[in-house]
Amino acid sequence: MAPNREIRDLLPELIRLVRWNCRLASAGGAYHYSLCGLLLRLRQLYKWEHGLKPWQEPDPDAVLAWVAEQERVWDSLEDAPWQPLTWGGETLEPQDVDGVNRRLLPLGLAYGAGLSRGLQPTFFLGELAEARYQGELTILILGPELARDLDGTPALCQGSLIYARKEALAFYLWDRLADPGQQNNEFLKIALAGYGLRLKALLRNPGAHQPQFLELLAAELEAAIHHEIGEALEPSLRQALPAVLASYPQTRVEHWARGLKDALAEVNEWGRLAYLIETRNLSSLALMLAWRPGLYPLLMPELDPACRRVAASGDWQALEEARVQVLARLRRTAEGLTELMAAREAAAAPTTLKEIEQQYLAPLGL
Repeated sequence: MAPNREIRDLLPELIRLVRWNCRLASAGGAYHYSLCGLLLRLRQLYKWEHGLKPWQEPDPDAVLAWVAEQERVWDSLEDAPWQPLTWGGETLEPQDVDGVNRRLLPLGLAYGAGLSRGLQPTFFLGELAEARYQGELTILILGPELARDLDGTPALCQGSLIYARKEALAFYLWDRLADPGQQNNEFLKIALAGYGLRLKALLRNPGAHQPQFLELLAAELEAAIHHEIGEALEPSLRQALPAVLASYPQTRVEHWARGLKDALAEVNEWGRLAYLIETRNLSSLALMLAWRPGLYPLLMPELDPACRRVAASGDWQALEEARVQVLARLRRTAEGLTELMAAREAAAAPTTLKEIEQQYLAPLGL
């Protein structure tokens, strides 16, 4: 980011205000994670705050003391208000992403605010590495971040605006690679082989494998962007999903509906899988299978055997046929859910919930 008097004079106060809102978002969102998920995110946040690389392990005692301080701060923020942002004598609401970015993007900065897990607010501010414009979509790629909260989602779609966060993705990738349970993940082995990597060697000496890790990071950033493009452009759940989230929050139905949304974003015409098939990116394809969320095998069982065929014989056409088959089925499911939610004025009625569970969740064993 080039030096600029406006940035030098105004940025410190903006960072202070965004970080306040980040702390407030972390305080409200912490209890939506499992204990394991919370500890993982706290560890990432500690590394970011202290300028550590994803593979640098901090002193455990220092982390424990820092976590205790975070909890004390969070307790003190109960009922605290969001802070408006100031820039050049103007006052802007923290959710006014367009207004803030109109002022920051020309200066090489990017601001993000939206709703993440559990519809909890999330905020971040960073250096703008790249801006792309694809039809109606704006894609902002962030480099080093100046403020962030506990959430740290690597990619985020907010209407026609997509964020991709290099730092957050690097932390996510490394933590997944360092998970002891990954040692025998066959799809991960295929993914890493494409970069000339072996997992044990990478974990043992990260510094010696930086070019390969950065290549992996760049490829997964593109894959994540195309997932978000798929989500932004997918029309089939635009009516039903908000109704489900409002009617059945924190339920199995919400979990399933979010999984359906993500699966559609993976396999539609604009999403990750179509992009990987077009570019013949076996490594990113294997990584997608290696780290697929729990509902993916249930919602898209055709992908596993098709991906194995690609790995074994390079049969990308079989994968394309599986993608089209999955997409057609998932869109029929989305259409049925839309009709069901629209047909009942009281979408939260117990009979509606029971019908969704019987028609869609029970066949999946959920």
